[in-house]
Amino acid sequence: MAETMEHIKTIVPMVVAWCMLFSSSTFAGSRNYGERLAKLRAEVDDLESDIDQMRSSFRTRRTALENQEGDLEVILRKEQVRQETLRRLRAKQIAQRRRAESWSTRLMKPAKKAARMVRRLILDTLPFKKHDRLAAVDEISKDLKGPRADPAMAISRLWQMLEDELKLTAEVGLHRQVIDLHGKKTLVQVARIGMGVMYFRTESGKFGWAAKAENGRYSFKLFSDEESIKSVESLFIALRKQIRKGYFNLPLPCPANTGGQHED
Repeated sequence: MAETMEHIKTIVPMVVAWCMLFSSSTFAGSRNYGERLAKLRAEVDDLESDIDQMRSSFRTRRTALENQEGDLEVILRKEQVRQETLRRLRAKQIAQRRRAESWSTRLMKPAKKAARMVRRLILDTLPFKKHDRLAAVDEISKDLKGPRADPAMAISRLWQMLEDELKLTAEVGLHRQVIDLHGKKTLVQVARIGMGVMYFRTESGKFGWAAKAENGRYSFKLFSDEESIKSVESLFIALRKQIRKGYFNLPLPCPANTGGQHED
């Protein structure tokens, strides 16, 4: 019995010491666990915040992409409409071009014929600036032979030339031009009365007119009689003074023979 009590007295302090040691170790472990748990919770909160930001960013990007997609669809529809419009316009232009080419082909012969007629008309009228007038109609004829010939435009230009020729018949005035006098190019002053008669004055004071021969060609001839010279000189003086109305006793071409004879 005494030995048992001694044994118990020995064990009890050991148990108490062990319990105290266990309690101290458990308390320390519990404190470390709480700190770790708090740290983990903080990390979880941070992760949740990052996830929310990522979700917000993704939603923003998705919205932007959806808007871009909508804008691209609008642009695509507009482009499709534009292409369809261009296709219709191209088809219309092709049809118009074909009609114009067909019309141009039909007008080509009449245009060339009209150019020849206008040229003959100029050759048959007074030799007033004939070189310039012939050059204008020859240019039209040349264009009709080119790769980009436009007979409709040529006919329009020829019509304008005919209107200009018609205006010449109503004009009375003084001009300067180069004529072929006795085989020499001579600069003279010209008094033209419509397209009926044309007189000239040389720099040396000689007077003459454009006379039409029996073959239909014009030539420039000087007057030899004093009466014709004085009457034509009076016309030049009046025109220089801007006098276009009055009585003038001028030599005029004879219907039967215009080779230099004249009548008052």
